[in-house]
Amino acid sequence: MSIMSEDFYQQLKKENEELHKELVDLNYLIQLREEELAEMKNASKHIAEMHSKINLNLYEFEQMQNFIETEQRKIEGAKRREENLEQEILDSIKIEKSYYEIREEFDSNKIALNDLNNQLKEALNIYKEVTILKSKISELESSLEIALLDNHFLKDDLAEKNSHEK
Repeated sequence: MSIMSEDFYQQLKKENEELHKELVDLNYLIQLREEELAEMKNASKHIAEMHSKINLNLYEFEQMQNFIETEQRKIEGAKRREENLEQEILDSIKIEKSYYEIREEFDSNKIALNDLNNQLKEALNIYKEVTILKSKISELESSLEIALLDNHFLKDDLAEKNSHEK
């Protein structure tokens, strides 16, 4: 039995060595798996960190978008105010131009009115002179009529005296 035992022992030893090799291989595989698991955990942490950074970046992006939209609204409001101001300035220029045109027309009309007033004064003076002359003409006509009547009476008296003397 000793041969058998020796064979058996050799076989067991051989199996033991094989099992030992398998155990070493398994330990090596376990170690690889543990390293892979550690890497996966690190990757998972890294992914979580990246996810957190992405979320933070998204939040910052949204904030930036809100800021940009607010600034764009401010710019649009400023543009509208600028356009309104430009329109007011243009309207003001038109009004000022109209004012100067009206002022020029007013000054022209004022000069024309002064001319008309001067012509009216001249016409009134002429009318007064005409009235005075009419009055003088009436006086002269009246004096003429009286003189003609006197002359007529004198002629009649002279004719009567001449007819009595003859």
